[in-house]
Amino acid sequence: MSSPTRPTRPNRYPGTCTVCSGSVARNAGTLLRSGPAWAVAHLACAESGQPQVYTVRTSSGWTGTRNTRGRCEDAPCCGCCTF
Repeated sequence: MSSPTRPTRPNRYPGTCTVCSGSVARNAGTLLRSGPAWAVAHLACAESGQPQVYTVRTSSGWTGTRNTRGRCEDAPCCGCCTF
């Protein structure tokens, strides 16, 4: 897959971030044009082009995501923080 280009619009369906491989909730990321196909990415990952979100899995089975720079001031404005 070629590298994603500029962000275009919010993702309508949940998916996997092409940059960090984390889970992206519905309307919590952006669609990127990647050659003839579309890809989904977290907003923070799309802006930097590098993984900016990490996934935490607990022993109880709960999975959460957080921006590597910490929570946004207006969290969850970018949609990547789930705890």
